[in-house]
Amino acid sequence: MMASSQDGVDWGRTCAGCKEWLKSYSYRRYGKEVLQIDSAWEILHRTIYNCTDGIADHNKDFIVQFPDWDPSEYFHTNMSKESHVQGIVAHNNTKRFFLRETTTDLPRAHLWYSTEEVIVALQLFLDAGNHLAGSLTYRYDLVDLMRQVLSKLANQVYLDAMTAFQQKNVKALTLQSLKFVELIKDVDMLLASDDNFLLGTWIESSKKLAVSPREMRQYEWNARTQVTMWYDTTKTNQSKLHDYANKFWSGLLEKYYFPRASTYFTYLLESVVQKEGFKLEEWRREWISYSNKWQSGTELYPVRAQGDALAISKALFKKYLL
Repeated sequence: MMASSQDGVDWGRTCAGCKEWLKSYSYRRYGKEVLQIDSAWEILHRTIYNCTDGIADHNKDFIVQFPDWDPSEYFHTNMSKESHVQGIVAHNNTKRFFLRETTTDLPRAHLWYSTEEVIVALQLFLDAGNHLAGSLTYRYDLVDLMRQVLSKLANQVYLDAMTAFQQKNVKALTLQSLKFVELIKDVDMLLASDDNFLLGTWIESSKKLAVSPREMRQYEWNARTQVTMWYDTTKTNQSKLHDYANKFWSGLLEKYYFPRASTYFTYLLESVVQKEGFKLEEWRREWISYSNKWQSGTELYPVRAQGDALAISKALFKKYLL
């Protein structure tokens, strides 16, 4: 959308012609005019597509961010003194918080827009489904928007888990941990419904460049390594470039980010239950060993979408956002 908008529109303070351009863009992208989609793109234009803070954004969402930290040392919250809250209002008028302000040394997920407004845009996208379900570009945008919303929800669930860890609350930590890994599984299912979000496509395209079995193994390792841990790891220290090229791709979430989060939360729970310090080095050692094996693996991943993107999106909206 941003590349398409560079010509023919005055993008100054008043953005003369923005509304008409967005309307024409929507028509060109989906092949028909749908009122709900036009309204959704107006919202997205002033929210997600309007980052003005100058931050270079390498994705720090906790689903794809390697948790290389001991939260007892680096995470502190002060929920009684929140000065700012970013959240959404669900349809039943209850507040669901996506990112509460905290004092934390953990990497911050970049959030520059109102999540409440983006949820409205997502609802409009879903409402347009009966008119546009046959459009490949509509399904792509729907999956991408739902992924964006759920990843921000997962960020807050993660922070809630860290709070529970600090408070030594086993029940709450268990609950939030399960919520987080369930979100990973659900987002993977969502991504699997569109051909453009598949790990298998990335790996198979790399393998096709090879002219020998040896090259094929190398190219597959390259493809797996580039989107995960990179190459310069030791037994207890991750690569300096780890997760630099993280991706929200089906297959990568289920087989890489899901076991990573599950293993990390197991160590957190063990620390609380046994009333011991978090075993950071043991956690690093176990995960780096797993990652190295995965990077050298040869298991196949789907290269064709599975499932109905619209039906899955509606189900996830009902599950998490109503």
